[in-house]
Amino acid sequence: MSEGANGIGAGSPPEGEGPAPSLASLIRSFLKISLLGFGGPNAHLALMLDEVVERRRWLTRERFLELIAVTNLLPGPNSSEVAIHVGYLKRGWQGALATGLTFLLPTFVMVTAASMLYFRFGTMPQVEAVFWGLQPVIVAIVLAAGWKIGKAGVKTPVQGVLAVIGAAVSLVSGQAIIAAMVLGGGLTWWLRKGDRNWTHGTAAEDGDAERETTEAQDDPPPNSHRGAWFVLPVALGSGALGTLATVFGTHLWIGSVLFGGGYVLVALLEPYAVTQYGWLSADQFLDGVALTQAIPGPISTLSAFVGYAAAGVPGAILATTGIYLPAFVGVLWLAPRLERIREVDAVRHALEGVVAAAAGAVAGVGFSLAVAGVQDLAAGLIAAVAIMLAVWRKVPSLWLVGGGLVMGVLRLMLS
Repeated sequence: MSEGANGIGAGSPPEGEGPAPSLASLIRSFLKISLLGFGGPNAHLALMLDEVVERRRWLTRERFLELIAVTNLLPGPNSSEVAIHVGYLKRGWQGALATGLTFLLPTFVMVTAASMLYFRFGTMPQVEAVFWGLQPVIVAIVLAAGWKIGKAGVKTPVQGVLAVIGAAVSLVSGQAIIAAMVLGGGLTWWLRKGDRNWTHGTAAEDGDAERETTEAQDDPPPNSHRGAWFVLPVALGSGALGTLATVFGTHLWIGSVLFGGGYVLVALLEPYAVTQYGWLSADQFLDGVALTQAIPGPISTLSAFVGYAAAGVPGAILATTGIYLPAFVGVLWLAPRLERIREVDAVRHALEGVVAAAAGAVAGVGFSLAVAGVQDLAAGLIAAVAIMLAVWRKVPSLWLVGGGLVMGVLRLMLS
């Protein structure tokens, strides 16, 4: 396979990029990234930049940034898609599988093992006391993520209204978040067509639209949900096989419309896992978010925790497969075409509304989780401090999670 006009392949690298590494080298590098990958998608991308660009020189900095921009147009976890895309660019589909699975599997194993321990011992008072400190921190991290996404994606009054709608929808009916995102995308596309200065700026700000596409963390064009009906999460039967089918179908559907990274997954998954199917209580779901924050690697492996709660280890495997299958398919089959699609004005205009609605949805989920996660005045104080540290001091989420864990342990020791 040679690298053609699309820039995707496993042949000779573009000018300025190093030779194609061996599969073993790709596996070693992305295993290290996975095991050090605390702190969420931005931390993962920083580690990849250091390893792939600065240390190994497999890609130029410009090419790496292009990959980040392209993956913003694909459904699925963004940092995982960059990992898949790097492997695909250097070694074709074999490289994509090598980097994607190496980045994912260590976290999946750790989350599944932690889930087994949690559901074996998670109702013990000692464990609940430890999570007393973690839960308000997770609420703060989700709220801070909504704030940060909002700063990147809410630039106009119309987008502000769409963000409020997204927050309200997530509080009233979380399953309608996708509809709100599609509505937002359609509205901004309609308003923007034929009006180059809708953002209240000058024609020079056209370049900002592309930058917003790169910075914003969700990107479906309004038609991207056509054909998704075949994986709509519905009850697919009774008994163990029916539960497994429902787990896989639910996560495949969410993976197909997951634009915006791990925290948007929290917003999309909670209504199904807690309300519709009752696989978890609200407290347990929040504990699952805390567990995935405390483990290195992609937060999207929250799906393994939810799948394990529903159907044990087979459920964890099928849930994770469902979440990640669209990401692998998107990179392997659609990435070459997306290099051209991302330049289409209609797509960029639609993304403005999608980003705004998703930002509001993340904030709304944070408020809904606060009901279960902030149990008393002390927990509320922890949440408030964590929000300030995350937003204004930009303290990494790993440190916040560690602080919450310490607070829970201290409370247990003093009780």
